[in-house]
Amino acid sequence: MAQAVEQDWNETVSAMLVGDYITALGRGRFTPLQVLKLAYLSHGYTLAITGKPLFSDMVVAGKLGPTIPTLDYAIREHGGAAIPRLYSCGTPVISPDIGRRIEELGGQFTPNNRAIVDQMVRTFGKYEGADLASHLNKDGTPWSETIKASGEDSRIEDARLEAYFKKELEV
Repeated sequence: MAQAVEQDWNETVSAMLVGDYITALGRGRFTPLQVLKLAYLSHGYTLAITGKPLFSDMVVAGKLGPTIPTLDYAIREHGGAAIPRLYSCGTPVISPDIGRRIEELGGQFTPNNRAIVDQMVRTFGKYEGADLASHLNKDGTPWSETIKASGEDSRIEDARLEAYFKKELEV
């Protein structure tokens, strides 16, 4: 009888891992703003679907919209240009090794969480960062509600994200 193989999946990962995975999936087409918004959407929908966070990093109601400071600080140097390499290892996103890196990075997620991130990239990765930002900065979103309740640069609580994205799933 075969023994069960214990998987080394993390229930929550770092926002940097999520950002690198999204960057790798984009293979050179995603800007920092797109990566930030795709990571935010992935986190929100993971909360709505699983009841657990995708990453442990804080999400903040920044002046220009929801942001993940740890990820933002790491990738902002690229400005409006596409991110050319993975932050964690420096692998160029157009490298022949990128497929292997996608599998290595993706293997650190639970299968369900990886599927959610993959779906966010397929669904929302076609939009420019500014389009994603304007959608996420509307009145009634977790960002606007946090700004109203607690002010700029306040933490957007996971409970608020979970409730909002559950409603989005019902639409």
